[in-house]
Amino acid sequence: MPTHPCASAPLPHPPIRGITLIELLVGLAVAAILLTVGVPSFTGLVSQWRQQAAIDTFIADIHLARASARRTSRPVFMCALDAADTNRCTAGLQWTAGWIVFSDANGNDAFDAGETEIARRAAPGGLAVLRHQTSPAQLVFRADGSLRGISARVTVQASGGRTDAQRVVLNSTGRARVGPDAP
Repeated sequence: MPTHPCASAPLPHPPIRGITLIELLVGLAVAAILLTVGVPSFTGLVSQWRQQAAIDTFIADIHLARASARRTSRPVFMCALDAADTNRCTAGLQWTAGWIVFSDANGNDAFDAGETEIARRAAPGGLAVLRHQTSPAQLVFRADGSLRGISARVTVQASGGRTDAQRVVLNSTGRARVGPDAP
C-alpha cells in the first residue's frame, strides 16, 4: 500500500513566541543588580545638581544687586531672610530661609515698607548649609558696585553630605568666585 510521502513527515509547528520564565527571572536579576549599583551614584549626582543650582541662583542675585547699585547710584542690599518673619532681614548667619535684594532708599540698612524690592528668593531645596562667615548674613553694594567691607564668604553644602561644600567668595570690588570650602 503506497503512502503519500508527506504523510509520515511531522507537521511543522508554528514558531514559539515570547520568553520563558527563567529568561524573565534572569533579566530581572540583572536589572536589580544594575539598579543597586546605579541608584546611590544617581543620588549623589542629584545632590550635586541641587548644590550647583543654589550657587548659580545666589551668584545671579549677587550680580543683580551689584548691577542695580551701579545703575541707580544707591546702596543695594542682599540679605538673608529671617525664618520667622520673611519680611525682614535676619541677624543670624543662615541664608537657608531665602534672601531679598532691595534698594535702601532711606539709608537705614534695613528693608522698610516702600523701599524697592529688586528680587526675593525662597529657600533653595536640598541644602543643609547656606551660611555666611560673619553675622549678619548680608551683602551691601555701594553705588559704584563695590562691596561694603573687605570680602565676604558664603558656604554652600548639599543635604546628605554626598558632595563637598563649596564657598562663594566676594572680593572688595564685588566680584564673586566659587571654590572648594577650605578653612
